[in-house]
Amino acid sequence: MTNLSDRQHDAFDNPAKAHCRDGNLRVLRAAAHLLWEDDNRLRLRCDWCELMGATGLLTIDMLEREGVLAAGGFVGVDLDRPRIDSFRQRRPDLKWIAGNLYEHLHAAEMANVGILNLDEYGEIGNRSAETDFPLIHGLVRRGLERFGEFALFWNQDLDSVSRRRQYRGQALRRHADMVASVLQDCLPRRELTSAMLLPAGSEAHIDGSFVGVLGAFEIYRGSARGHRMANLRLILR
Repeated sequence: MTNLSDRQHDAFDNPAKAHCRDGNLRVLRAAAHLLWEDDNRLRLRCDWCELMGATGLLTIDMLEREGVLAAGGFVGVDLDRPRIDSFRQRRPDLKWIAGNLYEHLHAAEMANVGILNLDEYGEIGNRSAETDFPLIHGLVRRGLERFGEFALFWNQDLDSVSRRRQYRGQALRRHADMVASVLQDCLPRRELTSAMLLPAGSEAHIDGSFVGVLGAFEIYRGSARGHRMANLRLILR
């Protein structure tokens, strides 16, 4: 068994991935207060936006099985236009965007988004993420102004950085540094630091075979092939 990631062959429809999806909703129910219609936290009052991929409908299935989606309260985004056209034909009641998320952050479909699931399966600390992620600043700020909270889920490939001879722990620390730096500007009355996302000293655990929760990150194995993912779950207010 390898401890490296193989994103070309890893599946998104497996028990580990289903557990990750369930965990996102679990954190929303436990930590978010203002994104729900009332204190019972049975139904969301904002839209859930997600990068779809081939198995994005599984998230919709989970949310509808739990009965939490607001009417029309899902925005699916994918670069593949035929895929989005297929989703739109199957679910015309939901919102769909064909294209790069970062080029459509001000689209009408995004106006009611309070939850963003960046389930892109990209590599921790990749250069495109460092360039693109700051662009969500406006989306986060709009959500905070409208709802008083914003939820961010960002699922990234952790183990693949070793292919570039980088330490996993250091890569995740740089990732946490970047996230905290970008989002701090959205929170003028609250502090957000890298250590709040990833506790000091976590690097040694990550460089080992750690699986579990460290601060705002859940480290889990994405498939039986043994690689690990780092899923950031963050409720901003």
